[in-house]
Amino acid sequence: MISVVKKLLDLNLSNSLIGTLLLISTYLFFSIMELTAKELGQSFNPFQVVFARYSSQLILLLIIFNKKTGEHLKSEFPLLQVLRGALLLITTCFMFSGLAYLPFAENIAIYMIGPVITTILAFFILKEKITLTQIIIVIVGLIGAIIISKPNSNVFNYAVIFPFLAATCFAFFTIFTKFLNTSDSNQTTLLFTAFSGSVLSFPFIFFYWETPNFYQLALMFCLGSLATIGHFFFIEALKVINASFAAPFVYLTVLLAAFWGFFIYDEIPDDNTILGAFLIILAGIIITRIKTK
Repeated sequence: MISVVKKLLDLNLSNSLIGTLLLISTYLFFSIMELTAKELGQSFNPFQVVFARYSSQLILLLIIFNKKTGEHLKSEFPLLQVLRGALLLITTCFMFSGLAYLPFAENIAIYMIGPVITTILAFFILKEKITLTQIIIVIVGLIGAIIISKPNSNVFNYAVIFPFLAATCFAFFTIFTKFLNTSDSNQTTLLFTAFSGSVLSFPFIFFYWETPNFYQLALMFCLGSLATIGHFFFIEALKVINASFAAPFVYLTVLLAAFWGFFIYDEIPDDNTILGAFLIILAGIIITRIKTK
C-alpha cells in the first residue's frame, strides 16, 4: 500500500489528481467490504459482524507492525484517537444494521447524505471555505436521498434511519481524521481505530456470538483486510486534499452498490432509487468540478 502511494507521488501529479485516485481506491475497497458484511449479515447478528471486522483488522495490523506496535501507539491526542475509533465503530454498527434490513443499493444511497454533513462541519470546524453554490448542490444530493427513502410511502421502512445515522457519524469521523493527520502517522491512526473498535465491540459477542464455519471465518478476516487497505488510502488522500473536496467522492458507492446488488443479489432498483441516485451522483459530479477549479 505504501509503495502504491509513493509511486503516485513520484509521478509528479497534482494533489487533486492523487487525492482523486486514492479516494476511488478507498471506496472500491469499502464497497467490497460492505458486500462481504451483507453476505455475513444473512447468517449473523450485525454486532458480531462488527466485532469480526475490527478484531480481524487488529490481528492483521499486529502481524504487520510486529515489534513496532508499541511505537505506533504513541499519539499526541490519544483521547481524540479513541473517540475517532468509537465514531467509526458506531458508523459500522449502523451501516451493517442497514445492510441486514435494506436492499444493498438503497442502504448505500441513503448513506450518501454524508457529504452534506461533512461539508458543513468542514466549514464550522476546519474553517474550510464553502460557497452558496456548494450548499445548494449538496442539498440536491440530500433531496435525492429523501426520494430514495420514500417518506410518504405506506410501506415506509424505518430501517432507513440506520444509514442516515451512519452518515452523520462518518462525517465527524472524516473531520477528526483530517485534524489528526497533522500530528499522527497513518500507522498510529490505523492501530487506534482497530484497538478502539475491537475493545468497544467485544462485549457484543457475549450476547450475539454464533460459531462460524471455515468459509464464514475467511469472510470475517476479509473484512479487516479490506478495511485496512481502504482506510489507509483514505488517510493518505486527506493529507493532500481538503475534507470538503473528499466528501462528494462517497457518491461513487452508489454506483458500486447498484452494480453489486444487481449482479450478486438480483436487486433491481425501483424508480425512487434510480431518481434519487441520479440526483445524488449529479450533485457529486458538479461539486467536485467546482472544488477542482
